[in-house]
Amino acid sequence: PHDDLGKSWKSYLTFFWKPLLQYAIFPAQFAYLYSYFPTGSMGSLPKELNEKWKAEHYRTSEKEFERVAIEGQSTGGPSFFKTAEVEEKKEAEKATA
Repeated sequence: PHDDLGKSWKSYLTFFWKPLLQYAIFPAQFAYLYSYFPTGSMGSLPKELNEKWKAEHYRTSEKEFERVAIEGQSTGGPSFFKTAEVEEKKEAEKATA
């Protein structure tokens, strides 16, 4: 049942990369990300952010439900990036007005 799998240059590259990734890259990445972990008490901030998010989500979802009830649901649409681009233009126009 032995075949020639695992004898290509990719398998050797993987073999030599593993210790570097396991003992250097991943711990450094984890330490960097963990450095942003909040320390100490955050007080009522999480609760305030949760309430703000729920209120905003409820408002925008109701707006979309009303729009779909009037216009109908469409499965096709612009990409995420095109939508973000249009929203940025709207915000820039509001800021300059």
